[in-house]
Amino acid sequence: MSKLRQKNNPKLNSSPTFFALPGPESFTAIIVAGGTGTRMATEMPKQFIDLGGKPVVRHCLETFSRLDICESIVLVLPGDRIEQGRDLLADFAPGKPFTIVSGGARRQDSVEAALSAISLPDAWVAVHDAARPLIPAAVIENAFLMARRLGNAVVAMPVVDTLVIADKTGRVTDNLDRTHIRSIQTPQIFPLSILRRAIENARAENVFGTDDAGLVRQLGITIHLTPGSMRNIKLTTADDLRILMSMIS
Repeated sequence: MSKLRQKNNPKLNSSPTFFALPGPESFTAIIVAGGTGTRMATEMPKQFIDLGGKPVVRHCLETFSRLDICESIVLVLPGDRIEQGRDLLADFAPGKPFTIVSGGARRQDSVEAALSAISLPDAWVAVHDAARPLIPAAVIENAFLMARRLGNAVVAMPVVDTLVIADKTGRVTDNLDRTHIRSIQTPQIFPLSILRRAIENARAENVFGTDDAGLVRQLGITIHLTPGSMRNIKLTTADDLRILMSMIS
């Protein structure tokens, strides 16, 4: 069985030198839709907004459900939106186990809630943002191939814009070399045991992460990037919604 080497990390009280990689040739998808989307300035959470005749969240759910390498799906929704989500997805029949769970206050709390719904002791987990509805299936498939080979995979894109550093007044103080800068996307694929441990460690260290890869790095584990897609943009503002609409029209 493959092994994943863990770097020496003095913050951890007891950590093995190697982690055994999961054996299954499939993964469980965790679709995180626990946010409220305040920057969209709409009453309805952005994951429920209509995108080409379907709720935003349904687009990525359907993409994952069509993949043979995806064995089950766990959808995380805000606790007060569970019934609304069930109603909107009443006719969604993925043909594989599908569970809806209540999310937490932070992203890592929502992911932890989803992990608790996975009973398999040996599994791969692919965490994806529902706000990235048009993820191409090929991106997911390539990411999983890398994860099985190297121990994890995080989808990312090179930064093409010129980057500068500015002060509080908006004056440019320096340029930033974009050669090694990447924009992180999802899915992010890890062994179930690693992701659980990363969240437990974050709680113990009082660490807040904006993504799962950042929490896993706290364990001293090297993160491996795999190519993303321009279609895999995140719905954050009304402008993003217009861009997504243009992609499916």
